[in-house]
Amino acid sequence: MNPIDDKGRLFGTINIIDLLAVLLVLGVVAAGAAFVLGADDQSITNQQQTTVTYQITGVQPYVADAIPEGPVRTDAIAAVENKTVRPTEVVVQDDAGELHERPHPRKKTVTLRLTLNTTQTDDDIQFEDEPLEVGRDLTLDFGPVTVNGNVTVLNT
Repeated sequence: MNPIDDKGRLFGTINIIDLLAVLLVLGVVAAGAAFVLGADDQSITNQQQTTVTYQITGVQPYVADAIPEGPVRTDAIAAVENKTVRPTEVVVQDDAGELHERPHPRKKTVTLRLTLNTTQTDDDIQFEDEPLEVGRDLTLDFGPVTVNGNVTVLNT
C-alpha cells in the first residue's frame, strides 16, 4: 500500500493538499500565539528615579554657567539637585622638574547632583539601556548645553 493513493489522499483518508493547508494554518496560529503570549526575554522592569553625582572636567566657564539647576525637561534627566563649579586642577612642571598641582586659569570642573530617569531590572539599574555604574561616562543633554562627564557616586 502506497502512502499516497491515485487521488492524492494520504493513507487513503485525507487529501495531501488539504493536509498541508491545515498544517500551514496551525503553524501560523502557533507562531502568532507564541509572539503575543510568549515569555518576555527581559526581566521585570520598573521605572524609577536614581540620584547620582556627575563630574564634568575641563569645561569653559560659559558651559558651566549654561547648566541649569532645578527640573530639566528631558527624558533622561529629571532634575539638577545641586551644582558646584570650581577651577580645574592641572599638573604643571616647574623649572627644576618638580610637578605641582595648580588651578587652571580658565577651565572649570562642574560637579552635579542629578536625578536621572532609570529602569530597575532584576540585575541592575539601567540608564539609556545600559547599566548605570560608578565610572560610567555619560553624555547628557541639558537643553542649552550638552556635556560629557562621568558618574562618581551612585545613590540607590
